[in-house]
Amino acid sequence: MREINLYHLQLMDLELFLNVADCGSFTKAGEKMFMTQSWVSKRINLMERELGLSLFSRNKREVTLTPAGRALEERLRHITGDILSAIQAAHTAQTGVSGSLRLGFLEWGTIVFLQQLERFMKQNPQLSVEIYRQQFSDLRDNISSGRVDLIFTMSYDCGQFSAEQYNQLHVQPVPMVAYMQKNHPLAGRRLLEVEDLRAEPLLMVDQKSSSGYGSYVHQLFQAHNIRPLIAHYANDGGAHIGNVLLNKGILLASQYFLENSWEDQIARVPIRGADLYVSAIWRKQNTNPVLHKFLADIAGDAAVHLEEP
Repeated sequence: MREINLYHLQLMDLELFLNVADCGSFTKAGEKMFMTQSWVSKRINLMERELGLSLFSRNKREVTLTPAGRALEERLRHITGDILSAIQAAHTAQTGVSGSLRLGFLEWGTIVFLQQLERFMKQNPQLSVEIYRQQFSDLRDNISSGRVDLIFTMSYDCGQFSAEQYNQLHVQPVPMVAYMQKNHPLAGRRLLEVEDLRAEPLLMVDQKSSSGYGSYVHQLFQAHNIRPLIAHYANDGGAHIGNVLLNKGILLASQYFLENSWEDQIARVPIRGADLYVSAIWRKQNTNPVLHKFLADIAGDAAVHLEEP
């Protein structure tokens, strides 16, 4: 029997092998495990060399298991699951918590608490964390259906969640900012008053996507006896980037919108008195212990304000 050297293989390689077998594609298996296609190919090639086996037949359309690959897959399917379960059980015995956490963030916004999330994952390697970046409407649908455990959205969108069914937590203050083309006359200002926007065409998010956004902007202007001048509507702020670049109007969004993108073409000017919060929303009936462990973790790092029902 050939001597088998497993020193250079990792448990992840076995899981990767099973994912390639399931997906029939290095690329799709890599996407599932957040790896590049080239890295998947490298690890599978290493696995084949270490084991002295040809595991996959490769062509331009698909990747299929060889007879040796099928034999290995049948045995590993059970063994790998047992190993992962054993490791998770050991971590559970040590920490008291196991499972997964699914988080939703706005598609065009910064992932808030990213450093805390990275630390949380490092301190709790037995926990699985999945991140989704979506539009307002998708976040609402996914939290209501239970496809995600927790969403981070803007405070103006919180009114659509009933206090009987959802908990709300204001986790971080963030100013409202006017986004405009670099050559706009207001682009050089350090701070804008709402009065400065009286005659400026605005780029708005439509009511179907976020009724809270429109209400917030109208209330902001009404407080100064101004009727906002609406130029265009879109289903999210990202759809307005072209309009901003073409100087067709000003987009009002949080400071976290766009992160550091388009800095050489789009100016960002804060608006006095237009403050928001990044808010966390989760269903009251969600008993996922990982969710509550994560909430306790971020609450310990920030001055948070709990919304009373």
